[in-house]
Amino acid sequence: MKKYLLITSLSWCFLSCQTAETKQEPQKTKVKIVTESRTLEPLSYDLQNPIQTFKMPASLKEISGITYVKAGQLAAINDEEGDLFLIDAQTGKVTDQRMWGTKGDYEDITYHEGKFYVLRSDGRLFVFTLGQTSQPGGFLTNKSTHIQMLDLSLPDKNELEGLCFDPKTKNFFIAAKETKREGVDKDSRYVYFYDPVQKESRRGLVLRKRSFESVGFTGEDAKFRPSAIAVHPITQEVYILAASGQKLLVLDRKGGNFIHVEKLNPKALEQPEGLCFSPDGTLYISSEGKKGLGVIQVFKWKGEQK
Repeated sequence: MKKYLLITSLSWCFLSCQTAETKQEPQKTKVKIVTESRTLEPLSYDLQNPIQTFKMPASLKEISGITYVKAGQLAAINDEEGDLFLIDAQTGKVTDQRMWGTKGDYEDITYHEGKFYVLRSDGRLFVFTLGQTSQPGGFLTNKSTHIQMLDLSLPDKNELEGLCFDPKTKNFFIAAKETKREGVDKDSRYVYFYDPVQKESRRGLVLRKRSFESVGFTGEDAKFRPSAIAVHPITQEVYILAASGQKLLVLDRKGGNFIHVEKLNPKALEQPEGLCFSPDGTLYISSEGKKGLGVIQVFKWKGEQK
């Protein structure tokens, strides 16, 4: 696998999983690294045996994103509705439901410094506080009209699905389910970096089908369409979830190398769409329901605390 390094003003960046196109994106320095296929490391979670499984109410059958808010509390959104759900992380019960926007194709949510960030599939990022939401069944008030909307202005035409905030680089990571870019293999998948201070976006990582083939996946199993992304709070590794392809991918921090790829149980997680961590490394994966209700599964981290 060939990889290249994007040199930026940040303290670190990812390497692409294959040689990336350089015609449209000039670089100050380019480093090519050739690595051979290697045995992947075991995952520090037992994905076949969650420590808890929470069934969601009917209003969250299409749960499309989750985020950690504070000790004992998660937040979630459902696809197509401008609603926010607060969830007890110990019991899985919805403790509050709020309105914040109108109907739309909302794909993921992350929480950072008192604000919720909701990603729409077309590249719009909505920013609001709990105080800017309204009770369900009511009307959006004047305070809701001040909800901030950011246009991420990504360099490609995408269908976006994954969002998280990286505390180390202070960037948002945005994972594309699909990218339409001239001259690019249709199986290429991009993760973008968005700098909220400079209000600039750029390509950060490209995943290709043949990268999965190099670690043992073939045919349909080599396909990967990201649905969620999160940074591990202890190891700083990057986790990417795929609903289409039913896999969890783990990348290292320094070079974007595959650390682990694991197939998910499609019976337990029918359509995995959400991913987040608590500070102690506990992993939460949410899945939309197809035949049944939406669920959140909880997995204990088996690694060492630092």
